[in-house]
Amino acid sequence: MGPARNIYLLLLLIFSSTGFAQQHLAGKLTKKGTTEILIGVNVTNFSQKKINSSDMGGNYKIPAEPGDTIIFSSAGYSTDTLIVSGFMLSDNYPIRLLPNIMTLPTVKVDEMQEYQLDSMQRREDYKQLLNKKHPVKLLNEKRKMDGPGFSFSPVGYFSKNEKQKRRLKQRLQWEEEQYYIDHKFSPARVAQLTRLKGDSLQIFMSRYKPSYKFCRNANNQDMILYINDKLKLFRKS
Repeated sequence: MGPARNIYLLLLLIFSSTGFAQQHLAGKLTKKGTTEILIGVNVTNFSQKKINSSDMGGNYKIPAEPGDTIIFSSAGYSTDTLIVSGFMLSDNYPIRLLPNIMTLPTVKVDEMQEYQLDSMQRREDYKQLLNKKHPVKLLNEKRKMDGPGFSFSPVGYFSKNEKQKRRLKQRLQWEEEQYYIDHKFSPARVAQLTRLKGDSLQIFMSRYKPSYKFCRNANNQDMILYINDKLKLFRKS
């Protein structure tokens, strides 16, 4: 009976593991209306507080269950929110993001105003997650019933949820900087000043993308001079 019982237990373990296997939402991220793949898109399972990003092939994968809220965000594209249904987990589920182009009926919104409106919307999208307090108080976090002195909970600070939330904040800060650079050093502006297009424009944009610090301190004239200087280097190379 010993070997038979061991086989039974092994089969029970296999079927149990299969039954409780983690489900995933997976697929490819592309620019809407094209086949252009999107790399480094931030993929957040808002319900499970899990984060991932698309790889060099535009592929994404994140643990998910029916009813979960998934948020897709990337610099230069409108944030897309998805409520997971069961059929989405059975096969690759493609996501197509819409380029973030904002216009009014008769007035084109200027670059800085557009950036500010987008930034406010992104903060609103993530407000509930980022502002949520951990149930265990952290260092220097005071509550009404607390006495004087410091209070620190390593369980709270080093918990999985808190670590993921800090990672998300760091990534959102990086994305916010990329959004700002994209508005100051936009393809439309560079193409207008340099007359570059196609592959040449993409190479120029990638090779001479300025830093966030420079963009923050540069006015319009500074940016024009920067682009002209880099155009001279580009033509020499």
